[in-house]
Amino acid sequence: MEKTFLTRQYLETLSSADLMALAEDYDIDIPAELNRRFIIGELLEVAEELASPKDADMIISSEKVVANSNNLPESYNETYLNVVLRNPAWIFVFWDISAEDLAMLKRENVLNCQLHVSFFETEEEAKSNDFFDVQISLEDREQYVLIPSEKKWLKVDLAYSLDGRHVDVLASSKKIELAHGCKALFENTPGKTLDFSPVMKLSGIEELLRIHYARHRQSFEK
Repeated sequence: MEKTFLTRQYLETLSSADLMALAEDYDIDIPAELNRRFIIGELLEVAEELASPKDADMIISSEKVVANSNNLPESYNETYLNVVLRNPAWIFVFWDISAEDLAMLKRENVLNCQLHVSFFETEEEAKSNDFFDVQISLEDREQYVLIPSEKKWLKVDLAYSLDGRHVDVLASSKKIELAHGCKALFENTPGKTLDFSPVMKLSGIEELLRIHYARHRQSFEK
């Protein structure tokens, strides 16, 4: 809406109906029986607010915030790690390393970190019954990981080693329960036909199994 510079002299020349219409343009709620002198006063007050440099700065600032709201920073300077269960066979791991921790790793000549993937029988169990490591670089911030069959609970640590033996942990995920009860996923073999329910077929599990056996057949071997 175009903002016209309002003066008392100009407003006095307008009819009451025009004043009411102008007030509506400026989103001013005016009772029908209000005296025209009060309408003019309300309009002048709004005109003064619109002409205020402070309000103009606020409008510009608000527009900048909206324009930049989708530009998220690459890092929040915090060391953390999270895990998302993409489907019953894959997890998506994403993490960040703070500037302080990154400087420490470079100072200690650590060239690579690792995702230490541990498995547990129960959520309460403290000691893992199986694990494997995925090597990552200091520049990496995300990784898809294929999960072996028949695992029940999982936790991922972002770790490194200074001497090749002792492992230090930078960040850890919480324990995540896996879909260990899905026999169609964990007991199927290439060439074997299973009778999927209509709901299971809608989930895309047939295509999921086909792709997994084509690309990662060795991971499903007993």
